[in-house]
Amino acid sequence: MKVVGYTDRLSVQPGQRIRFMVSCQEASYNASIVRLIHGDENPGGPGFKEEKVQSSVEGEYRGRIQSYRKGSYILVRNRPLLRRLSSLTIQAWIYPTTPKKWKQGIITQWGNRKESAYGLFIDENGQLALNLRGGNGEVEKVSSGKDLHAFTWYFVAATYDGERGVASVRQQVVAPCKLADSDSLVERKVAKNILGSNEEDLMVAGYRDESQDGVIARFNGKIDGAKIFSRSMPKPELERLMAAVTSRRVPKGLVASWDFARNTHSTRIDDLSRSKLVGTSVNFPARAVTGHNWSGREHDFKRSPEEYNAIHFHDDDLTDAGWKADFEFAVPANLKSGVYAVHLTVDGSEDYVPFFVRPKKGGATAKICLLMPTLSYLAYANEHVLVDPAIRRLMGAEAARYPSQRQDVYVVEHNLLSLYDHHTDGSGVCYTSRLRPILNMRPEYNMQSISKGKGSPHQFNADLHLLDWLVAKGYDFDVITDEDLHHEGLRLLSPYKVVVTGSHPEYWSGQMLDTLQRYLNNGGRQMYLGGNGFYWVTTVNPEHPHVFEVRRWGGTGSWMAKPGEYYNSFTGELGGVWRNRGRYPQKTVGIGFSAQGFDVNKPYKRQPGSFDERASFVFEGVGTDELVGDFPSLVQESGAAGFELDRLDFELGTPAHTHLLATATGFSDNYQHVIEENTLSDGNQGGTTHPLVRADMVYFKYPKNGGVFSVGSISWCGSLSYNSYDNNVSRITGNVLDKFSSSAELP
Repeated sequence: MKVVGYTDRLSVQPGQRIRFMVSCQEASYNASIVRLIHGDENPGGPGFKEEKVQSSVEGEYRGRIQSYRKGSYILVRNRPLLRRLSSLTIQAWIYPTTPKKWKQGIITQWGNRKESAYGLFIDENGQLALNLRGGNGEVEKVSSGKDLHAFTWYFVAATYDGERGVASVRQQVVAPCKLADSDSLVERKVAKNILGSNEEDLMVAGYRDESQDGVIARFNGKIDGAKIFSRSMPKPELERLMAAVTSRRVPKGLVASWDFARNTHSTRIDDLSRSKLVGTSVNFPARAVTGHNWSGREHDFKRSPEEYNAIHFHDDDLTDAGWKADFEFAVPANLKSGVYAVHLTVDGSEDYVPFFVRPKKGGATAKICLLMPTLSYLAYANEHVLVDPAIRRLMGAEAARYPSQRQDVYVVEHNLLSLYDHHTDGSGVCYTSRLRPILNMRPEYNMQSISKGKGSPHQFNADLHLLDWLVAKGYDFDVITDEDLHHEGLRLLSPYKVVVTGSHPEYWSGQMLDTLQRYLNNGGRQMYLGGNGFYWVTTVNPEHPHVFEVRRWGGTGSWMAKPGEYYNSFTGELGGVWRNRGRYPQKTVGIGFSAQGFDVNKPYKRQPGSFDERASFVFEGVGTDELVGDFPSLVQESGAAGFELDRLDFELGTPAHTHLLATATGFSDNYQHVIEENTLSDGNQGGTTHPLVRADMVYFKYPKNGGVFSVGSISWCGSLSYNSYDNNVSRITGNVLDKFSSSAELP
């Protein structure tokens, strides 16, 4: 891809401005605004649809390459106290995860100038090292001489006595079973009075490299209890530090003692010393993680903060690409609510950068609201799990040539991460952000892990199937996003007769669930036209709302949080799946996640509930024995029920008066019953044997004339356009939407 971009926001109102950040490999590129309607190029569907929007954006722009500065670290701006250290002690606990990968800064005041500097590093050999540099540029290095082992806690310390010219480094394993080959204490003579004035900022988990421009944040692993002293500590005092002996007296010469357990939602890093050397975390390293002294007795970081005084840094963290804006778009007052994009083109290459135009706050323009699941888009943002051959085999996509799509090639080349991917040290990614290119949130994009590796639309491009159907059928509707719903609550939904959710609204915050429940209890209506919705506990950072968090445990997913790290750092609430907090989706929409598979879909068969006169409106124009969705689909080739499936379950909260309208069964063993309900390891969890591998379509009424219609399949919307929109999936969807968007009493 010769040109890529992103926006400073996803949702924008008429009268507001949205900025576009672009990186281009050529001297210039062209940009224009389009309204997106259908993004799937599959010849079996209606084809790609867009409408040109005349705007001041249209034109040619100067190209420039904008790079990624990945890796997390803490930055402490230089202060007079840091400029005049002549002797020092650096102390911390560290848990390196890739100690032999490359040079890694632990605590440094190290730069690219020929001046005084110091730093505690993991050196190129994977050993602890203290580097000291004088004003003449010469470097003294003291190394432990012992390799650091990965995934092992160490007490580490380095001292320098400027008057005596003595420096030391110490590393000692913190574990019941100590590795004698890894402990080390090295002390030797070095030059006296090396340290002079130091103009560099201080960094934790990073340093400035003499040969490169900018910060090198290459540390992988945890750092706990970082401290600096303005004197060389004798061994007995270091022993007390290692034993964490507490005293009311402030240790002599304490320059900084950073508290990593405080304000875990924030980028502010507090210093408990009198110096108040407050730091700022960059690129959101993982907070609320277990420290060197975690006992396992408490799993909530708020209840035992002294055991969570650690931060997990990664060399590939990225929550803000930090690109400069190239142009902006002032949204006209009369621009219709919908899905739009800036179309970037250059020399045979292109990129679409989507955004969503919502109605003005408090100014709904239709009875129908289409809720675009942007939290879910961001959870999947740049997902590339198929790089792992084992995952390709698991998904039945072993024959797939991956990456092959231009977007996937770019994502893999730049290692842009989703909440489904792993960091380079193997830990799961728990934060995601919209301030970077999101290459799979694009029209024309297919998710290659489904349909036996052939791929088909998923998330954003799949939701355009639904948007296209609404346009083709002539419905008036407003578009809003998950972020709008999270921040504005019930006042946003109240004007609408019906809220339509797309193919896969999987990631929901507590505020969103509360709002939807209140909306339905107050007479609102919902059409849930997807599968595996309302599943993962998702939190939005209160200070940096472009960043979202998920802690995976207790559900079906690509990684699991480590023990003791199940609580979300942004809000302090228990993460995982909502069902483990008693918020079963069945309670709200009648159905919940039951199975997933990646090969072939199936049609629905009508159930007795569909013949009840109270549900007859759903099936007007559909034959008694007619299979629903028994024809080609744009998602996994054929059938309206597939990919991820939801089922009714009265024990999990499906309302007793719910009508079971139709069920899809007969899936292959590529479809597996969800992990969270599988308490034994056996060979009977597949679609050919397990009765819960099914998709249920339901309808039920809420108080005050509210109601819910749910289909239980991600693939449903992929069947809407078959036969020029003249099919029973389209007919059923239209029957329900006509009834739900009217003022008529629901049966």
